Amino acid sequence: MRERPRNPAIPGTARDRTGTAGLLRNALAQINRRFDGLRKDVLAIFDRIPVYALNDEAALVRYGITPEVMDMTMLEIEAALDRWIQNGREPRYLFWWDPFVNQAAQLGTAQSVANLAQLSSVYATARTLDLVISSEPYRTRVGLARIKSYEHWTGLRAEGQSRLAAVIGRAVADGLNPHAARKLIEEALGVTKSKAAQYAQTDITDTLRQARWAEAEATTQELGIKIGMLWTSALQPTTRATHAMRNGRVYSTDEVRAFYGRDGNRYNCHCGQTECLLDADGKPILSNRLTRMMEAEQQSWVLAKSSY
Repeated sequence: MRERPRNPAIPGTARDRTGTAGLLRNALAQINRRFDGLRKDVLAIFDRIPVYALNDEAALVRYGITPEVMDMTMLEIEAALDRWIQNGREPRYLFWWDPFVNQAAQLGTAQSVANLAQLSSVYATARTLDLVISSEPYRTRVGLARIKSYEHWTGLRAEGQSRLAAVIGRAVADGLNPHAARKLIEEALGVTKSKAAQYAQTDITDTLRQARWAEAEATTQELGIKIGMLWTSALQPTTRATHAMRNGRVYSTDEVRAFYGRDGNRYNCHCGQTECLLDADGKPILSNRLTRMMEAEQQSWVLAKSSY
């Protein structure tokens, strides 16, 4: 009797194909806390600049600021940004974002190990989660991911500093009243915070996906098991058509990497890729039921999209 094909285990939901929603919520909560602290510190620094006016609502005021005071103000803002965004640390130390990189990598690896173990008895007897995460290739990948993330947050901090310096410098030079200046400062911080949140989502899902690609490749190289990556689109209203149309299709890890390496596809993407077995001809081993289900998901998304 022919054995029925074992379908891959797809994590999350149709809106969260990577299963990282909980991790992302925790990351965004951390970012909100940090930027709330940063906002309070920066506004307090600005409020220490002397103002000569009858009241805070005057259209134009005169700031009692010298080049030395401005330099000190910028140094204090730089220190605040270091404290809340960069943490003033070097990559060799534990950076505040490192735990999120670690968790994303481990979650992706755990998903792969669990999925491949139920797809292949050969895999189940050869590899375990503990074995994989203690391996040198895994530790190297996580280390490189940490450095990449640290460099990003360092760049974001520098960008935020430049933006704040421009806003405060212009407000002082133009004599803008403090109330209006504070609003501009908060808007500048909001831009930086929005970019931080965008990066958090991108980095978490990207780290998880890369962990899965790596485990799929290791499985093929070390055990000779042919693996394809079943694309599971996050069928949200904001999902790009080029992403949604891949739902249910199977690609090689090289093809997936190439897709994410162009046209900004890696940004704001909630799609996932799940390992599936390939037969001797390289065709994916999937049940007809799963194939039809994913086709129906895509069609429903297209219909819903057309009605927006």
